[in-house]
Amino acid sequence: MRPAAIATFLLAALITWPTLIHPTSAVIGHPGNDVWNHIWGYWWVSEELKAGRMPLVTNLMHFPDVSRLFFIDMFGSIVTLPIQWMLGPVAAINAIVFLCFWSAGFSAWLLGRHVLTTLRGPGDVTDRLAMLVAIAYAASPHLIAQAYNGITETLFASGLPFTTLAVLRLLERPTLRRGLVAGLTGALSAIANWYFGLFAALGAVILTFTYLWGRRDRVNWRGLPLGGIVAGVVAVSLVAPVLLGFQSTLDGANAIVQRDPKFVWESLINHNMTDVVSLVHPGRFYSPDLKALTGEDLLIVTYVGWSLAALGGLGFATLRAADRVHWVVWVAVFGLLTLGPYLYFNGEYVTIDDRRIPLPFLPLFDAIPAFQRISHPFRFVMGVQLGLGVLAVGGLARRPQWTHALGCVLVLAESLLASPAPWPLATSDVYMPAYTQTLHDDPVPGAVVDLPINVPNLERAVYLYYQTVHGRPSPYSLNELLPLILSRSHLTRAVLIAEGGQLDSLPPSLGSLDLVVAGRAMARLGVRYIVVHEHMYPAERLASVLTILRTSLGEETIDTGEGERIWRLETPEAE
Repeated sequence: MRPAAIATFLLAALITWPTLIHPTSAVIGHPGNDVWNHIWGYWWVSEELKAGRMPLVTNLMHFPDVSRLFFIDMFGSIVTLPIQWMLGPVAAINAIVFLCFWSAGFSAWLLGRHVLTTLRGPGDVTDRLAMLVAIAYAASPHLIAQAYNGITETLFASGLPFTTLAVLRLLERPTLRRGLVAGLTGALSAIANWYFGLFAALGAVILTFTYLWGRRDRVNWRGLPLGGIVAGVVAVSLVAPVLLGFQSTLDGANAIVQRDPKFVWESLINHNMTDVVSLVHPGRFYSPDLKALTGEDLLIVTYVGWSLAALGGLGFATLRAADRVHWVVWVAVFGLLTLGPYLYFNGEYVTIDDRRIPLPFLPLFDAIPAFQRISHPFRFVMGVQLGLGVLAVGGLARRPQWTHALGCVLVLAESLLASPAPWPLATSDVYMPAYTQTLHDDPVPGAVVDLPINVPNLERAVYLYYQTVHGRPSPYSLNELLPLILSRSHLTRAVLIAEGGQLDSLPPSLGSLDLVVAGRAMARLGVRYIVVHEHMYPAERLASVLTILRTSLGEETIDTGEGERIWRLETPEAE
């Protein structure tokens, strides 16, 4: 087991290099993606817990409102609290990304070794061949792309193989202890990431039915009901309180993140489609191409890989029916669900008589509440990776040992070098401007309005990263294009026009007095600072914005000389 732990450690180091040796100088993830939101979330959870508060309510976003928020990577932010308190949230995120790849590889190795042991018995050859499952899973193109996207909670993939292993052990020799372990692993999988919790539950159902159907001789019928009940009770007891807390933050006007059915459905069919071609197309091929469609840098990667598919096919062709049926059904179910509600091929929906072709995901979405929260069905591809990895080692189990090493090399090389997943992974510069400390040291409370406004939401989230030092409220939120407080201000609407933004209705031509009044109104609302980030503006737009702000607020209070122009607004009491 120790060699496998070392080997999967090295695999995780290879995927995430060089952040392992420079954990605070840059953060893993593209700067135009979810990186800044997640740094803020880790910092916020840490600060709330340090202050003795439950991190479910915040006044740091959506100023001047107090809003409800369940940070989606609550699990990761709590696990890394010691790292945050010593080195900060950037190091914590880099650590959790590394640990996720490491645990994904090690858990998949454990599962692969268990399956191989039942096929050919224990031994060094079994232990080495099981590394193929670890590589197929931990180095999967989808998981690497999620790290590129900066979405840390979707990297907690180890829950699926850990829970699957626990369920297999429970089916083969059910005891109360094994039922407890199955329940604990399933619960932790769900708490770390709701998607993988659902995947683990689905995998448990698949294995249970296929074992009861195809391997009755290996099921201990007397102990199974009690062990299964223990697993279910433990999982539900642990997950239910967290799920209720999460759901309590999703509804109502003051919920920062809302998951209403209309939003989920629109995301499913207009944004998060799974193109069948993407499963097998190597190279930098993305469909849908979100950069071209919406200007986003997020990547949807579902590439499985020809080498893994071929090795999985070898397992299908050579394993006995009783040994392969579980994993063939597993790959088929996860593969169909990966495709989402309608068949999407080569950049468009496939239709017959102008009607889209429905897939199994659609009736499940309509009938099962858990599916009605799924807006990213392409994540089911991780189940496909795991199932193909298990079939692959089954196919190689009776082959010469040199084929085992060759299989590992081929799968790893294709994932890192030939797949759509960008590797080496992109990183984001975590430079913190000096002005943030000045704002932090100001004893007068008040919010900060960062400009420009008219930039993509995920890029604009860098303002939240700056908030981790100055700690002042911001009117911006996670997915809101134009916060209400800014849409109602003549000053910021004039700034938007200067930035080249397009609004449904433009304000009338404003005179100098109108702008001065609008600036004072901002101060009365509780805004203490307006910060212009020059490097985010084209030169011609910057000049217009500065003219508007100087007309409204006078000359800037602070010119940092580092690319920020800052206005400090005096409160009515000070006047």
